[in-house]
Amino acid sequence: MAINIQNKYSYQYRTGNLLSSPVKSNQPSFRGGGTIQRLTHMNIGMMPQGFIGHVNLLNVSKGREEFLNVFKSFDCGNERYFIKNNDNEIIGEFMAKINKWFDYDKLTYKEDPSHVYIDDLRNYSKPDTPFHNKKLDYYKGVGVKCLQIAQRRSDEAQCVGNLRLCAMPEARPFYMKKIGMVPDPHNPFSGMLIIPADKKEPLSKMFGGL
Repeated sequence: MAINIQNKYSYQYRTGNLLSSPVKSNQPSFRGGGTIQRLTHMNIGMMPQGFIGHVNLLNVSKGREEFLNVFKSFDCGNERYFIKNNDNEIIGEFMAKINKWFDYDKLTYKEDPSHVYIDDLRNYSKPDTPFHNKKLDYYKGVGVKCLQIAQRRSDEAQCVGNLRLCAMPEARPFYMKKIGMVPDPHNPFSGMLIIPADKKEPLSKMFGGL
């Protein structure tokens, strides 16, 4: 039996004191007024809707690292995450559905099949891709950051880091060759990709992690 669960916790989130001086030149660029709040040690599932923190990405167009803003919203019981630049333009997004299995056939599944189902994963900044927005700078690793957020939610929901990705045909080679995802062995014709156990930690460290 699979149950989609949604974290109902909510608490006040503070972005920190405003800075009166600009970010030092040897630090990734951030044009906002608040303290940098990375997702490294944050419980993402307990965060309410709205801004939840920053991720560090390489702006290939400008040749520098930047902190981009991560926002969260609830979508019909699921969670949707957005990565935005400092002009409030969406760079990437995805939908996450937590499928927690409390009772499963242990003969069919050698391990707990609980997972985070990922859909609508979009990278709007990468050239030569279906959803490319030519007005945006190109940021490297947007899709990876989205998967890292989903993997964190999988760990938080005790789905042991398992991911199940509905990937577009154009993106499948990247996820399989660069990240090591494989077709779902229990449903190989579904088009779904999962992440093997030995690829979970390498994924969490790609592009500096969260």
